[in-house]
Amino acid sequence: MLSTWLSALISFSGNVLTVAVSYLVAFVLVGCQEIRPLSSTELDTKLESLTKCQPLPVEKNIVGSWRFESHRFPVGTIRTGKVTFTNQNRIIDPDSLFGNRVNGSASRVYKVIDKFYDTDATGQEFGVSYTGKVFRINLLYTTDIGQGREIWPFYVARNECNKIVIYHAGSYEKPVAEKFGFTLTR
Repeated sequence: MLSTWLSALISFSGNVLTVAVSYLVAFVLVGCQEIRPLSSTELDTKLESLTKCQPLPVEKNIVGSWRFESHRFPVGTIRTGKVTFTNQNRIIDPDSLFGNRVNGSASRVYKVIDKFYDTDATGQEFGVSYTGKVFRINLLYTTDIGQGREIWPFYVARNECNKIVIYHAGSYEKPVAEKFGFTLTR
């Protein structure tokens, strides 16, 4: 009796296994496509699309801490340091990328007490040849008679995930070597 039962179980299991293998083979044959190696151009394109970072708009991308390299007048003058742009549009500038003093009238120099940035203006508001969206630096300073504000209009020349290049809007039509601005890198 036991041998009859084992014989029936083996026969049933064998049939199930045969059916399962048949379905698997049919599935593989129907779903198969020709497999071929990618050309070097196809491989480069696929790798670039997988690894290339898509930067956020500059008003979001700039938030955080950056290393800066500042290109100033006279041409060839370079300063480096760190600067942080906050979500609240404040600038934390321990290495004085944007300066801590503003030249006032005559022989007065005013102390900068706060620094802000925004991106809601256009070049037309500043009377410069650059007409696109302006990256504006606002310096709040104190004087012997109260407080004042100085505004510096810049434009974003490059906005990448880990690099932002910004130039003063007044230098828009000048060659790169003569532009006043800064490069931020993470």
